[in-house]
Amino acid sequence: MKIRQLIIHILPVLLLFVVFALIRWYNLEERIIFAWDQEQFSNQMKEILANHKPTLLGPRVVSDTGFFLAPYFTYLLVPFYLLTKLHPVALQYFVMTVSAFFFFGTYVMLKKIFDKKTSFFFLLLWTINPLLAQYDSIPWNPIYIPLGVIATWYFFKKIYDTNKSVDWALLGITLGVFVNMHFQFVFLILYSALFVLVSGVRTKKHIFGIVCASAFFLLMFVPLFLFDIRHDFLNIKLLTGFFAHGLDAIPSDRNVWRTVFTIFLEPLLILRNEYVTVLFYIAVAGMFAHLYRNTKKFNRVFNLANLVIWLLFPIGFMVYGKRPSEYYFVFLYPFIYIGIVSFFTSIKRPILLYALIAILVFLNLQPLRNNLKSNMFGLYHKERAVIKLKELTNGKKFNVSFSVPLGEHTGYDYLIDWHGIKQTGNWSVDPLVQVHIPVAKEDIKVGSIGIILPKDF
Repeated sequence: MKIRQLIIHILPVLLLFVVFALIRWYNLEERIIFAWDQEQFSNQMKEILANHKPTLLGPRVVSDTGFFLAPYFTYLLVPFYLLTKLHPVALQYFVMTVSAFFFFGTYVMLKKIFDKKTSFFFLLLWTINPLLAQYDSIPWNPIYIPLGVIATWYFFKKIYDTNKSVDWALLGITLGVFVNMHFQFVFLILYSALFVLVSGVRTKKHIFGIVCASAFFLLMFVPLFLFDIRHDFLNIKLLTGFFAHGLDAIPSDRNVWRTVFTIFLEPLLILRNEYVTVLFYIAVAGMFAHLYRNTKKFNRVFNLANLVIWLLFPIGFMVYGKRPSEYYFVFLYPFIYIGIVSFFTSIKRPILLYALIAILVFLNLQPLRNNLKSNMFGLYHKERAVIKLKELTNGKKFNVSFSVPLGEHTGYDYLIDWHGIKQTGNWSVDPLVQVHIPVAKEDIKVGSIGIILPKDF
């Protein structure tokens, strides 16, 4: 009987994971990108593993005028690059590992916070969203953000139930690590402050927990503190300079975020219309308000904190005043989906949730299929071009130049170096082999990438 119950509970989750993984991993070898960020990660791995030069710095916020975050993302890539001997196919294994960890970690944490049904339907909505499926298949810093949001909820649940110092410490570590993955997680720091305020400070142990969480949060910035001590507080100067002057360098538009947010919500709303987005924003606020009024204990506090952060996040983007990328909003999807699932559960109309999921699956089938197509300018095809270039230039003196659209030159230099292709560096004397996009008739074609050899070759 126990085995039968176990199968009944586990089988749907495993079947959902198969769908989740299929949507994210199918043809991943030919889909995975190798652009500026990924080449930078690979060069950092080479510095750490081959040149034995560890780093105290992680990604840079916004641009080359921004400040640095701590290097946690960088070091989490190390085992994958060790496995592949610095070949960037490590990024494919990294994506698969993180997405699997997200699925099962989310299922376990949400099951403990709420119940199995809530956890399952949350992951079902996540699985069928083509934008999230695309984001889950990119080796980049924001891939960790949804997991960080749910881990924050989980530790608040544990704190609410038992108020143990260890859980406060783990909350501080979670906030410190994930804000150094991508700066959008600063909203979760605000959310945490809101949660503490609305839950109320009940005991001295509660106050001690806040101090403990704050201490461990600051501990996660030790690499940056060490860097600043050694470099005349360079990063602190970049941080203060960025907020004092960096944002002024770009014209401000307090409403520009709304257009991006509308695009971000398209897989859920189907229509790309700002008026529909406003109505949805109001509806989500209404769902959280309803849940706040009709729940008790932790769930009541949880939904109040969710409502407040939902009402406040537009202010953050209005203050920022620049056009954010769509993925700057990825921290919001966990809030949206937990609100939808909890709302339909609370009104005891599961048929409406089933209908919503069926409609979303039907309307998002084509975008989901499009996600599975080969990226003709991704890692796989760039490497094919580099291997062909090696065959064509064997024993020759040459250098490589690029005639490609803006940004499409990234990744080649690392692959050229990894495959041992030697350039002379004498640009004024030795001939140029050109990587050419779009392909012309006279090019040597490697998929959608062209190679042009000098005439004397």
